[in-house]
Amino acid sequence: MTLLMKRLMKKTTVPRRGFTLIEMVIVLAIISLLMLIVVPNLNQQRKQAAGRQQEALTEVVQNQAEMYANDTGATVTDDAKMLTELRDKGYINEGQYKQATAQGISPVRPQPQNVVGG
Repeated sequence: MTLLMKRLMKKTTVPRRGFTLIEMVIVLAIISLLMLIVVPNLNQQRKQAAGRQQEALTEVVQNQAEMYANDTGATVTDDAKMLTELRDKGYINEGQYKQATAQGISPVRPQPQNVVGG
């Protein structure tokens, strides 16, 4: 009988391993709630980053077009040929050229509007 009691005591005092089903469900619920909060913010941040990237690329292309005009004495035109020329002369790289043509970025900087009144 003492041997049986020792085995029984040994089995009941051994710490259990692993998680119960309810513990796993609770953890998964918490993770899913966090994902519901994070994912919409990531999409919004991605859209804002894309807009800022396009503004930055526009600024780079227009600055490089002005540098090209100052270096060569040529006038900056608003066409795909100008972007090709900027790429071929090394003022913008291939990646910038592809993005600028895909996004329809103009190398011509818009002139500021004079506001009359006051």
